[in-house]
Amino acid sequence: MRRQASTERGASGGRYGPAGRTAILLVFLLLMTIITGAAAESTPGSGFSRNPAAIETAAASAVRLEVYDRDGNRIGTGSGFAAFEPAVLVTAAHVIVNMDHMIATKDDGTTFRIDRAYDADTDADVAICELPEDAGLPPLKWSREAPARGEPATAIGSQFGLINLVTMGNVCGRWEAGGVNWILFTAPVSGGSSGGPLLNDEGSVMGVITGTYDKAQNLNLAAPYEAAAKLYGTDNDEGGTSK
Repeated sequence: MRRQASTERGASGGRYGPAGRTAILLVFLLLMTIITGAAAESTPGSGFSRNPAAIETAAASAVRLEVYDRDGNRIGTGSGFAAFEPAVLVTAAHVIVNMDHMIATKDDGTTFRIDRAYDADTDADVAICELPEDAGLPPLKWSREAPARGEPATAIGSQFGLINLVTMGNVCGRWEAGGVNWILFTAPVSGGSSGGPLLNDEGSVMGVITGTYDKAQNLNLAAPYEAAAKLYGTDNDEGGTSK
């Protein structure tokens, strides 16, 4: 004789009573909290590199540079950015070789002339130039913290003369050579990028883009904060440092 299976039902006619359903709901909510927390830990934070508005603001401090000799011939292009104070432009030293003057183009397309280079360090490939009073470039802040391998890196540069292109990658290491502790990074750069800022995920400048290894696969170099600060003549927290 076959016995028919039976189930106990609560007052509402369901399989579980009110207390049982409440317990199940609490377990479900606990599991969702654990899963959400684990996902948050495994997902990168929404820093500067994922904030288009912040990147637009930083780009307003960078310029394309067209370099001219004393005969009025254009001899090169590069990038630069305001730092330390509104009157100072930072770029790469090799950008200003044989420079008589430069024409800087801002992110909004307006231009101005630069006639004076304060100083240059050819070993670190960093130079500092004088900005005119009406340049209107807000100085970017520096980071004094040593960049860590794997942290996000955002490069702003006028590659091939295109104004303030933004590329992203990460810091892949440091390289000590010629007395400079170079930053190695993977954000793509090419001709015209030299002198642009390399920013961390807080939107602070960690280095000045100086070059790339043409025989390597996306291995690029930036001079660190210390090189620019030494040239400018400060190693303290004044002049636009954030750390």
